[in-house]
Amino acid sequence: MSRNPHIEAIHEARYHLQTSAEKDKPAAREKLYALLAPAAAKASPPVRPDDVLDALHDDYREFCRTKRKQEWPKL
Repeated sequence: MSRNPHIEAIHEARYHLQTSAEKDKPAAREKLYALLAPAAAKASPPVRPDDVLDALHDDYREFCRTKRKQEWPKL
């Protein structure tokens, strides 16, 4: 599926946050919210970054399914 590069970057950052070690989570969270801030500000009226995450939830679930399929060993 073709995605907007910014949305793809948000999904990658969110996935990294969820799968990273505890010591790496603060930097991963910072990167995610740095990507979310411009997207949230573009909305009219502007929304919270967490609202952007909520809006992308279903698309993110599909992203995770695709990511897991890519990680499965080829039989």
